[in-house]
This record gives sequence, C-alpha cells and structure tokens, in this order.
Amino acid sequence: MELADSDLTESQELILDAAMACISRDGIDQFNLRAVAAEAGVSLGLLGYHFTDKQSLVTATFQLATDRLLAASMAAAAHASDAHERVDQFIRGAYRDEFLEPGYLTLRLSLWAMARTDHAIAAAEASLYVRYAEHMQQLIALARPDLDPTEVAHRVTDVIVTQNGLWLNWARYRKADDLERGLQRCVRLALGD
Repeated sequence: MELADSDLTESQELILDAAMACISRDGIDQFNLRAVAAEAGVSLGLLGYHFTDKQSLVTATFQLATDRLLAASMAAAAHASDAHERVDQFIRGAYRDEFLEPGYLTLRLSLWAMARTDHAIAAAEASLYVRYAEHMQQLIALARPDLDPTEVAHRVTDVIVTQNGLWLNWARYRKADDLERGLQRCVRLALGD
C-alpha cells in the first residue's frame, strides 16, 4: 500500500505528521493515541474515526514516512540533466536535511526494529525496499545500458546495503564528510566499471 500525501485528507495528514513527531520524540515504546491526538490538536474521536487502533496508526505512519523518502529520491532524480546525474540524485535524495534530522532517524530505526516482529510494518519496509530498488535499477540500466540485468541488480543491492550503513553511521556520529564520502561510494557502486 502506498500512501501519497495527495491521497490523504488534511486531518489524516495532520494526525500522521503528529504520530511521526511522537515516535521521533518519545520512541515507539511511549507511543500512544492520546499523545498523538494532543500533538495534532484533535480529539481522540477524530483520531479514531481515521485510524481504528494504535496498530493501524503506526502502520500508516511508517508507510507515509517510507513513501516520502522514496518520493524525495524520485523528485531529486527527476530534476537531473542526464542519466548518470539521475542515479546520483536519486541516491542523494534520501539524504536531504529532513531525513538527516535526529527525529527522522529515530523514526527510521524504530521502523527497522519493528519490522522484525510486526508483519504490517515489515510489509511497509519491504514495499519501500522493492520500490526503491526497482527505481534505482531502472536508472542504472538507463545510465549503463552495457550492464547485464543481473549485474545491475547486484549493484542496487550493494548500494542499498551501503546506504543502510550510512544511515546508522550518521545517526551515531553525524559527520558530514563521512556521509559525503559514503554517498560518493554509493554512486561509484551504482555506475562504476
């Protein structure tokens, strides 16, 4: 399931943004519907009208967060002037300032942790992985038409593995030089000979 911002009502988007803020600030263990309603400035009744229970709200929150990350990568690539730059910008799109904030990183780490035990969250994370990988495969194949499709798929996996390490390294140390070097390495993994 994809949750594009345009598919949401104003109230749903307000509630989901509030849920992201609560998870980012308080962690998933402290997450509760009352806190989300207070953060959003809505009643529990309105929250319950849009999301039947805590599980559906958490799932929708993570789904929207992953959809926004993919949308940022796609938007960055769309503004590039050539095929190689589209790959570079697609990779870098997931590292915009909003995704490097400690709150977003907390949200992302919570998503990864919950995906280990929660089937709905695991499905949201798996959906992002597949959609992200498919887009990157298409971009690499256009930039490097000489590559065999299996090689392209391997490169995508290598880039994503490296990107996951970059998320963790940034969350721990927040060193801009390390992040930039890592992003350059991702681009080399994607496009290099």
